[in-house]
Amino acid sequence: MLRFILPLGLAALFSTPVFSQTLPAIPIAANKPDAGLSVPVRDAKVWSLADSIRHAFDIAPELRAAEAEIAAREAELEQAGAWPNPTIDVRADNRLQNETGSNGTNFSQIALSQPLPLRRIERQRVVAQASLESARANLRYQKLLLEREIARVFLALQLAAAKRELAQERLRLVGESPTTSRATGTDRLVRYLTPLERQRLAILKEEANQALAAAEREQQKALIEFHTLLALPAEARVELTAPVPPAAPGGLDVYARILDAHPALAAARKQFEAAQAGIAVAESQRYADPSLNLFRERDYYPTGQRDVTGIGVSVQIPLWNSNKGLVAKAGAEAGRAQAQLAAAQRDTRSRLDQAYMQLQRLLEQAERLRMNLLEPSRKVYSLTRRGFASGELNVLTLVDASNTYFDASARYLELQQESALAAADLRLASGSSVLDSSTEPQL
Repeated sequence: MLRFILPLGLAALFSTPVFSQTLPAIPIAANKPDAGLSVPVRDAKVWSLADSIRHAFDIAPELRAAEAEIAAREAELEQAGAWPNPTIDVRADNRLQNETGSNGTNFSQIALSQPLPLRRIERQRVVAQASLESARANLRYQKLLLEREIARVFLALQLAAAKRELAQERLRLVGESPTTSRATGTDRLVRYLTPLERQRLAILKEEANQALAAAEREQQKALIEFHTLLALPAEARVELTAPVPPAAPGGLDVYARILDAHPALAAARKQFEAAQAGIAVAESQRYADPSLNLFRERDYYPTGQRDVTGIGVSVQIPLWNSNKGLVAKAGAEAGRAQAQLAAAQRDTRSRLDQAYMQLQRLLEQAERLRMNLLEPSRKVYSLTRRGFASGELNVLTLVDASNTYFDASARYLELQQESALAAADLRLASGSSVLDSSTEPQL
């Protein structure tokens, strides 16, 4: 069974196991939001972030749609290189019978016509190839988007579980009697509590109960979302790996160097290339393809019947319609694709800068909170409990110390989760994935 110890210091302070972290096996019950919270996690699958992402890749409909788009573009590429089919024309009439005075009809003509796409085929293939490469890049981008969504749900479930453990520890400490203080040797000092102090401690305990109920509700909500996103059975038991704080990011220039290979930019770039090549296709489609015609006719002459074989070429005469609109439309679409590419380049760099700055600031804030607030409040809470038990401090001081410490602990957990989510944003902005590494990634 995996465990993680949150850096709250309660184990050292009160000599009790703290935050033995495994998600309880919670079967989803429609009308019982707290059902199954006490079920043990035997036979539960341990999910890491990488495992969750791989499983989502296998079942996500978003990726199936992107793969279907690739299949469509592959079929389009195959079709783009196909020649138009020839046309055969067979004619039967009674012209010869009229000449000879007999009855009936005979075949008098057979003709074969083959359109000649002299320049169009290769240009169509260029467009189709660029569209196919854009679809493949879009599939990679959809995987990054899905990975970011999986990270959000996974980290939310980790945070909810950690907050529940914190609430349980808070309730345990509040439930312990703070009125007995050890003196030297085996003597004990027992403090008398006034009715007002007892009432205030009862309120403090109920606040801890309410915090635990809220934490369990949030954990159940996060677990339902995890089950839904990964298409897990309602009765499936879930256990997550221990949270790992994200590592500090490298230099911004490291991410900027790989930004050009970002799948979103690659997809937009290939769309622009396809649109540019579409101008040449439109120019080749202004006029109908010329056709090569082969024919054989049977005719009647005074000396008898004769077969005539000939060849001809059909060319459209653009008197009324030169199809200039096709070229203008293709040019406008290329301009739109170019503008979309420029916007994608601008937005991608902006998201990278923001994600990088956000991760750095969150890591700094979390460390500052730990050093300047969490650790001092832990010590103050420890001393306050002892002082209250010996009668040196009043109940309001104990309540204030308790709330300060547990609020700081909850905020520290939130900052850790926000930092891990910022790391996921940075991966998305830079076009990298946790699956790129063979080792388990740091979140």
